[in-house]
Amino acid sequence: MSELVRKFVRPEGVTVEEVLTKMLERFVKSEPLESFLSELERAYDEAWQREKLLYADGYIKLLVSIAEYYKKKHESESRDELKMLLDEIFGTSESSTYKKLAAEYYINAANIATSVSLIYFPQQNCPEEAERYLKLAVELEEKAIKLGVVPEYHAITLNNLGTHYYETHRPKKALPVLKKALEYAKTPDEKGLVLHNLALTYADLGMKREAVDCMVKSICIHSSTQHDFGDASLYDDEINRIIEMTGDANTDIYALRVALDLVSGNLTAEEAKKLLEQIDRDEWPLTDALVSILNGEECILSDEVIECVKLLQDVAKVSGNENALKVLGLKFLTS
Repeated sequence: MSELVRKFVRPEGVTVEEVLTKMLERFVKSEPLESFLSELERAYDEAWQREKLLYADGYIKLLVSIAEYYKKKHESESRDELKMLLDEIFGTSESSTYKKLAAEYYINAANIATSVSLIYFPQQNCPEEAERYLKLAVELEEKAIKLGVVPEYHAITLNNLGTHYYETHRPKKALPVLKKALEYAKTPDEKGLVLHNLALTYADLGMKREAVDCMVKSICIHSSTQHDFGDASLYDDEINRIIEMTGDANTDIYALRVALDLVSGNLTAEEAKKLLEQIDRDEWPLTDALVSILNGEECILSDEVIECVKLLQDVAKVSGNENALKVLGLKFLTS
């Protein structure tokens, strides 16, 4: 590490403008600014790895400043209309490169903020500090989105903030953040996680239908990726929690338990049908689909339970409903 770089590494951080000023004052011209910034970034990362809480704000400050430096370069290049036209024709846009670099640095800063939030809460039981960094992480990732780059784990960043609001007894603040997280969720794991937290938030707000629907979807998504359902009791805690929070056992959440027990071999088809009779199939779509399959009826699957196609296929196999199995197989391929 050069002596000049070492002088810039301090807990309060440094901006690109400050670096430029100092370099001009010292007449430092030995290397391009970008190379110097890369070296400085590595130095801050080393300092942060040693003492995370001490250097967190300074490291984030530097990364954000570098992002803004590249953003300004992008905006400057974008104002040259002739150059932009040539870039579009020949596909060699330097401006586009600067924009991507700016987004990348915003995302890197957001990752640091997320890491620090996990130190403050629950590790150090400082929810206020954790919240500050969680909100900062979302804000920085949104800056990247405005530049046309959606962070790979933006859904998780939003989920972290929404869950924090829920865990600190603010479900009304959690709800819009978690709903937004669901919009960005791409993988089954992400969708399942966000839906789980949405279910608890809805239940806390007294929104029974939404709570049941979200938890059913969450468990169906998780179970569909397991290839073998195994022990149905794996989901007992989530199911019991929603039943307790909503105060109603006769919903699709109980129907889900019946389906899982049937597929796991804990119930016969006749026993399952008898239990499902307690639930209003006109009100609850999963119950309706399950009763249709077990009665050998035509299975018209509602979009509300599309996440449960794999589970319903297994129920159709157990009950020997070949027609339903074919219909669900086509639905599974197109879902």
